[in-house]
Amino acid sequence: MRQGLESERRSSIQGADLEGLTRQLRYREAVDQRLLRLGVGAIVFILSAGWLAADVTLTLAAGWGELGGRPFRLESSVLVAFLTTSTATVIGLFLVFLRWLYPQTNPREERETERDRG
Repeated sequence: MRQGLESERRSSIQGADLEGLTRQLRYREAVDQRLLRLGVGAIVFILSAGWLAADVTLTLAAGWGELGGRPFRLESSVLVAFLTTSTATVIGLFLVFLRWLYPQTNPREERETERDRG
């Protein structure tokens, strides 16, 4: 009895079996990709929410003049620079994530992919 790679080479895979295996692998890939995107999306959301909470806390502390019961003062230029860069970073993070979540494909590439499948 042959085992391993030799037995796989010599066994003939029927067209229907191959199509079924291909569909099964594509389904598993889609499920794995969905779970990965959900996890990364949750991480991006938590990171962004924490970052924006820090922005609000810093802004309120600068306005009231105290943070945690201690005097707090920042120059307005430092506060503006921090808020501007952090807002740009959060927006950029979301844009990168959304481009990964919803990739843009070239219409020509879509037709070629459909032609290869069909």
